[in-house]
Order: sequence, then C-alpha cells, then structure tokens
Amino acid sequence: MTLFTTALWFYSVIVSVIFGAGVYETFVVHPAWSRKPPESLVAFVGSPVGRMNIAAFWAPMMPLYALGALGALAVAFSAGSHDVPLILSVVCTVSALAWTLAYFRPNVTRFLQEGGGNTPAERLQSQTRLWVRLNLVRMTLVAISWWGALTALATRV
Repeated sequence: MTLFTTALWFYSVIVSVIFGAGVYETFVVHPAWSRKPPESLVAFVGSPVGRMNIAAFWAPMMPLYALGALGALAVAFSAGSHDVPLILSVVCTVSALAWTLAYFRPNVTRFLQEGGGNTPAERLQSQTRLWVRLNLVRMTLVAISWWGALTALATRV
C-alpha cells in the first residue's frame, strides 16, 4: 500500500465519521435544543442528551478532518495525482471547517452555554432557525467532501 493510498484511507475514515456524526446531530441533537428557544436551550442543557459532552468529540475530530484532507491532497500532489473529486473534497472540508470556526461554533456556544444570553426570545428563535438552516448547507459541504474522498479512494484502490 502506497503512502497516497494510506492517506486516502485515513481521510476517508475520518470524513465518514464526521459525516455520520453530523447527520446524527442534524436530525437528533439540533431539534432537541432548537425547538423553542430559550426554553428548549435551557431544557436541553439539563436533559440527559444535553449532558453529552459534544465538544469532547468534535475538538479532536475537526483537526483530524482538516489535517486528513490537507495531508491527502499534499500526498496526492506529490504523487502527481490531480483528482478533481479529491480537490473538491478538500475545498469543501476547508470551507466547512472555516465556517464552523467563524459562525457555527461561537453561536452554538452562545445558545447552549449561555442559554442565548440576554437575547430577546423572538430574536433568539430567529437566530436558532437560521443556524439550523445554515447547518444544512454546511452538511452539504461535508457530504460533498465525503463523496469526494470515497470517490478518490475508489478510483485509487
């Protein structure tokens, strides 16, 4: 097995875990806290599902996701491969990660740790609805990165 194939396998596994966890959060966790803020935010933090340490999962996974993508691309380029699916995958990975750090992470922290802070209920409801809708776009980026990684791996193996 070459270094390129190993890098693609690593990235494919990581992006698969990220995609699966993101789908779970989108359909199970997000509806629990975004149902009717601020009440649902406060209730979520106190509920059994809210006691999950979501950050403990994402904190090591996101750097692995980014490093796996960039590493696979670097190894691909050094091997002389310019697979469009892999390049598209890495672009989507970097975009999703940058967007997560700039928008999603700070806002979900404000929603969950601060219960929305001093934001009026109507505005908080609007903000959480927007966050949930934009998360679907972010999950589309993750889905494309997953598809690109698996496509690159399938054409390589």
